Amino acid sequence: MILDHVILGIATPANVAAGGVGIFLRYTRYSFFALTGFVLTYQYRHRELRPVQFWRRRYKLIGLPFLVWSLFYWVYGRYEGGGFGGLHDLVDSAADVELAAKSIAYDLITGNAWYHLYFLSVSMQIYAVFPAMLWLLRRTWGAHRYLLAVSLAVQMTLLYIMVHPPMPFLTHGPQEVLMRHLVVTILPYQFFILAGGVAAMHYAAFQAFMIRWRWAFLALGGAVVTGTLLYYLHDVDSGEPIVRATNVFMAHNSFAYIAIILMLYSLGTMWQDRRRPGSVTDTVMRTAADRSFGIYLAHAWALAELEPTIHEHLDSSPGLLIVISFVATVALTVFVVEVLRRSPISLITTGRSTIDWRSQTPVRSLLTGMAAVAIGIIVRDGMGVPAGDLLTAAGALLMVSAGIVFARQWTHRNDRLHAEEII
Repeated sequence: MILDHVILGIATPANVAAGGVGIFLRYTRYSFFALTGFVLTYQYRHRELRPVQFWRRRYKLIGLPFLVWSLFYWVYGRYEGGGFGGLHDLVDSAADVELAAKSIAYDLITGNAWYHLYFLSVSMQIYAVFPAMLWLLRRTWGAHRYLLAVSLAVQMTLLYIMVHPPMPFLTHGPQEVLMRHLVVTILPYQFFILAGGVAAMHYAAFQAFMIRWRWAFLALGGAVVTGTLLYYLHDVDSGEPIVRATNVFMAHNSFAYIAIILMLYSLGTMWQDRRRPGSVTDTVMRTAADRSFGIYLAHAWALAELEPTIHEHLDSSPGLLIVISFVATVALTVFVVEVLRRSPISLITTGRSTIDWRSQTPVRSLLTGMAAVAIGIIVRDGMGVPAGDLLTAAGALLMVSAGIVFARQWTHRNDRLHAEEII
C-alpha cells in the first residue's frame, strides 16, 4: 500500500512498468475488507453478539483515530496550501467558519480529508451492518454458496457500472450522488467482505481445504496474475490509457486480487506450520500487526513531508528513486508510530492503548527523542529537507512521553518503598 502510493507520486502516467506493478499492489484494498469480514465473523461465529456493545467498542477503537486524523489532515492540507495565512482565512469571518464547518462535516462523512481515510469510513460502515450480516450468515446456513454467487453477480455489475459511462437514470437525483461517492461506500467491496465472513463461518473446513490445496492455489494464482499482466500489456498496446487499464475497479483485475488473497492465505498456512512462538520472526510479525493500523494512518503524513524532496529528483532513475523513497517513508512512518504508541495519545491516534508504562524504558526514550530532535533540525535546516520537521516533532513528543513515564515509574517506586516500610 505504501509502495503503491510512492509509485503514484513518482512514476509518470505513461510508465507502463510502474502501472503493471501498481495493478497488483492494489490487492490491499480488497484484502483488507476480506480480512475485516473474516476476523469479525471468526470472533463471533460461536458466541452472542450484542450490537450496542459491539458498536461501542469498535467505534471507540477506529472512530476516535478516524476523527483525530481526519481533523489533523484537514488542517494539515490547508496549511500546506496556504501556510498560517491560509489557516487564518478559515476563521476570518462567520461565512468562512460556516464554510469550514461544512467542509469538515463532508470529509468526516466521506473520509475525504486525505486520500487514504476512506478505508476507515468504509470500515465503520462494515461495523454498522455486521450484526445484520452475521444474522444472515446464521440464518442461511447451507446456502452460503448461493449467497456468494448473488453477491459476486452484484459485485461485477457494480464494477461494470463504475468504469463505464453512467446509464441515464444514474445521472440525476439521489442515485447520481450515490454514484459519485460509490467508492467510499461499502457497496463495491461487499463481495470480499461477505466472502471473508463465509470463510470464517466454515473455518475448520476452509482451513483444511486451503492447506490441502495450497500448492495448487499458488500455481493457479500465479497463472491468473500472469494472465492479468499479459492482458494489461495487450490493453495498453491497443491504446487503452494506463490509468484506466490499472483501475482497481476493472472487473478483470478483480480476479487477480482474489488470486493474490488466496495465495497469501496459502502462504499464511505455511507460516502457521513453521511458526515458533517467541522467535524473532514471530515477534516481528506480532509487533507489525500491532503497529499496522497506526502505520496506515500516519504514512500519508510522512510521505507528504518527503514529497518536496522527492520531487526535486524526479529527473533521476525512477526505479532507484522509488526504492529510496519507499524505504525513507517506511522508516519515518515506523518511527512516528513507535513514538505514538508510547505516548498518552496512542489510543486516539493508533487505535491501541499506550504501551504499559511499566515496560517502557524512559531513559532510552529520552535519549532517542533528543537524537531525533537533533537529527531533525540538521535535516531541515542543514539539508533543507522538510521531513526534518516531522522527525523533530516526533522526537519532542517522545521526550515528553518519556518524562511522563519516568514520573509514573518514580511515583510507583516511592509508593512501593513506602509500603515496604510499613510492612
